Amino acid sequence: MPEGDSLRRAEALLSPILDGQIATDVWFRKIRGHRPRNGQRIERVNAVGKHLLIEFERRITLRTHLGMSGSWRTGPADAKAPADPRLRVLIRTDLGTAMCFAAPTIDTFVRDGSPTPIDHLGPDLSNDVADIGRVVELIRSLDAETLLAQALLDQRVSAGIGNVFKSEIAFLAGIHPFTPVGELSDRALERVWTIAHQQLVDNRSRSSRKTTSALVQGRTYVYGRFRAPCRRCSDSVLFSPAGQVTERSTYWCPRCQGTAGRPPSHPMKP
Repeated sequence: MPEGDSLRRAEALLSPILDGQIATDVWFRKIRGHRPRNGQRIERVNAVGKHLLIEFERRITLRTHLGMSGSWRTGPADAKAPADPRLRVLIRTDLGTAMCFAAPTIDTFVRDGSPTPIDHLGPDLSNDVADIGRVVELIRSLDAETLLAQALLDQRVSAGIGNVFKSEIAFLAGIHPFTPVGELSDRALERVWTIAHQQLVDNRSRSSRKTTSALVQGRTYVYGRFRAPCRRCSDSVLFSPAGQVTERSTYWCPRCQGTAGRPPSHPMKP
């Protein structure tokens, strides 16, 4: 499931074959906006939150959002286009071939000072440094009844958190995911988003996402582990399916995270 860490890995994968190179072959199954052409120079690849930006000369930026199952892959410069109906974009240079599969959003915008599709994004938590103070300010602009799980996924507040990290961050903070943000102090919010920032940065260079510590077996504490024992207290992990409380599914430990509005009975050390 692509989140901010996945996009950073995609940036690291594509940059060596695209940055500063001439596009010798550019193909799209479908695209909205100005179409980059063969012969144009690619200035750089840049990940911002959950968006991958490929900046061409003439101020054209190709944006892909990978949704739930999209991905970027690479191959040699002479790689044949796979006969795969999920192929959406192919960009070839003398150094290699970049291919995007199953991305639901593919468009371009012009870097001319006009509004862009990424202007709404909050601080990117996958950057080396993230302005957590600004994140808290943006959270305070939300309705006080907004649930923590909703705020964590709100890309206007901070960019890069997806559904896996959402449940894991709330667990690591020891806060029930359905706690209204109005019930949390600024210090508590700073701690939650500092954990989020650290998780995204730590996972940028990993081949696969891992939110647990080195001493814990398994890659997640609660996500995808409904009814399994909590890795810290052995209580059963609970689950709220998509649409029941929030738009996306959520996992939590009732002992380590308590209930909304009530502290956990087995609080985790800060």
